[in-house]
Amino acid sequence: MIPKYVPISRAKSGEFEAYRQLDKNVKKSILPIFELPPMTEDMLSRKKYASVSNPYEIYVQAIASEIKDVAPDGAIGIDINSWAPNATVESGEHILGFFSSCLTHLGCDVIPVVGYDRWEDDEYATILKQLSKTTNRFFIRLDNDAFGDMQEEDYFLEVFEDIVSTLDIDTFRSSVVFDCGDVSVAKSSIVAIQDNIMLALKLLEGYTFKFMSIAGCSIAGDINGMVDTINSQAPVIRKEVKAWKSIKAFNPSLNLVFGDYGISNPTVSVDMAPYANGKIRYTISDSYWVVRGYPRNQGEKGAQMHDLCRRLIASGHYMDASFSWGDRMISICANEACADGKKEPFKGSTTQWVSIDTTHHMTYVVEEVKEFELSLSSTKKMEMVTVRK
Repeated sequence: MIPKYVPISRAKSGEFEAYRQLDKNVKKSILPIFELPPMTEDMLSRKKYASVSNPYEIYVQAIASEIKDVAPDGAIGIDINSWAPNATVESGEHILGFFSSCLTHLGCDVIPVVGYDRWEDDEYATILKQLSKTTNRFFIRLDNDAFGDMQEEDYFLEVFEDIVSTLDIDTFRSSVVFDCGDVSVAKSSIVAIQDNIMLALKLLEGYTFKFMSIAGCSIAGDINGMVDTINSQAPVIRKEVKAWKSIKAFNPSLNLVFGDYGISNPTVSVDMAPYANGKIRYTISDSYWVVRGYPRNQGEKGAQMHDLCRRLIASGHYMDASFSWGDRMISICANEACADGKKEPFKGSTTQWVSIDTTHHMTYVVEEVKEFELSLSSTKKMEMVTVRK
């Protein structure tokens, strides 16, 4: 089965709660790629890890357990994009191999991700060769390094074929991710994204993959890059979905699946800023409606979220409390009601707002993709009828 949506998600508590709260029918349409977040110095100093001799092993085991608890039924992709390509746990086992092993032992159907940009690292390539002894199904992740190499077609194809042949990849069961990364900056235009993907599709036309997917993130790492005035709101164009729709419109039969980074910029540190601005990143058609507050250590602090929710609802973009768990929590917050048996009105932590925004986003994207593909199918049928006449 080809998924409707391939999100790249950080394996963190906010994202885990989002998956936990997703409707089952939405989960069925998703094939996620979970990125293992790096361990920071702050994390290593916490009692949980500072008191043991194998903090990395314990950390990875805990992340694997969380993924097993919340992941959709079916396959999941895993990547160590934020780690050094030769990173290991205390035993000396490669971090990717250990991560994969933990998930497999828990019963997860794991698809390792092969990073084109890391293939030249001997230790990284070696662990992937070891994994290929038990699976021939992979994601091949092509990022900006790959897009740059595509300007020298022969060199790019040589590296790509080396990956496929060395790992004995079954392309009919495997997939390619065109990872455009952070596209929030001005130079990453919709046309530039389309050009990169169309070139990649042309170069790979000799291969038959189960599907290919796009990934990109239009959410800026800094709130000022989206809404430059406190206590205001503005739309942010989702360039990645506009590019995907354009390519699909001209190639409706192409197995190009939509994907993105949800509502979190991939370049931002994994450490949650304690006094980040209050904000809601609410997904709408082809855009995000971003409602900005002010630093959470000022004014009403976290309670500012009550007013931000009311502003979102008044904007005309709010769906309905029944649309998703995230939308229900927005309604609860706007009405300063209590949640989950708590006695205080719900305002939510920064991590909880990642969950809320992400659950709405994923629910919206799945519906958006289905409706768009249905419209393409209807248009094609009408064109066929017209030709016959």
